[in-house]
Amino acid sequence: MENIISQNIHNLANSIIKNIFGARSGVRSFRWSDGGGLYNEVFCLDTTEGSFILKIERDVIFPSTRKMQIENEVEGSRLLKQAGAACPPVIAYDAAGKDFGARYILTECLSSDWPVIALMEQMDEATKAEIKRQAIDILIRISNITNTHFGSLSPSGQLGWHKTWSGCYSAWFNLLIDDCKSIGLFADDELSVVVAAAEKPLMYTDKPVPVFSTEDMGWHNMIWGHTGDNPDALHIIDFGNARYIPPYMNDYAIRNIDIIGRPPFLVPEFADMDRGYNLLLLYSFEGMLWKETEKLAGDYTHIRDWMADNINKSKNDASRGHITAFVENCKVI
Repeated sequence: MENIISQNIHNLANSIIKNIFGARSGVRSFRWSDGGGLYNEVFCLDTTEGSFILKIERDVIFPSTRKMQIENEVEGSRLLKQAGAACPPVIAYDAAGKDFGARYILTECLSSDWPVIALMEQMDEATKAEIKRQAIDILIRISNITNTHFGSLSPSGQLGWHKTWSGCYSAWFNLLIDDCKSIGLFADDELSVVVAAAEKPLMYTDKPVPVFSTEDMGWHNMIWGHTGDNPDALHIIDFGNARYIPPYMNDYAIRNIDIIGRPPFLVPEFADMDRGYNLLLLYSFEGMLWKETEKLAGDYTHIRDWMADNINKSKNDASRGHITAFVENCKVI
């Protein structure tokens, strides 16, 4: 895979650094980071003023529930810092792309830019134990970040803000349906089944409190490192898909990722189906659309190698098994 950094990216990075630190500053060198994906391009910058991480939001993002990555990065970072959890400091950002024609966020570079998942086997037992201790502490702090509304981190986000989980659920589900309509994903009979599932009223006995979720919590988005003379600590990254959701949805996401051995105090079993159906159906919808996201991917000259392989497989796969399986799931609901 040829990982050439275009001159436009070079120019953008230099413009950002000079805008922040002055005309005499600039980028000495930079490279691709392993953190890039279908929604963002990520670079490690070595500049006259220090080392930074530059994340640039891609122009085309599908599904629409994954848009506004930079807004989420900024607000998610603020919320975690406020809660006392470590994440790389934000140096500058432009969520609208007004300054240099790109939506970006620049953060301070930690002493390591490798995620914990890549280094865990090389660590001694004492370091592993400390990382897991800090991970539990961070999860508890995150679970205490609440809001008065469900949905996006900000009221202008794709999902908006909703006083009830039912309102958020409906907006979320219908955004995904509209995305499918835009690419003609469902046949007419399939679409009617999905729409019927979306219209089924939610029946839950409790009144959940909206809690913050990164929606991608795992060792792959945690870095063990430091800035300046600070001691090593566990830092959380990647808030591009963060939302306010019911606590049991956060529990489910953490359980699926199996972040620290499935801590029982954060992972209750689903005792009633009303919780399970609306939770699993939304996640299975976005999961089903991941394959369509790969098929729609345009410029992917630099993303994780395993992802590039999956994209090529998806583009060459004409089967609809993932779609029909989701429709069948909707029928069960």
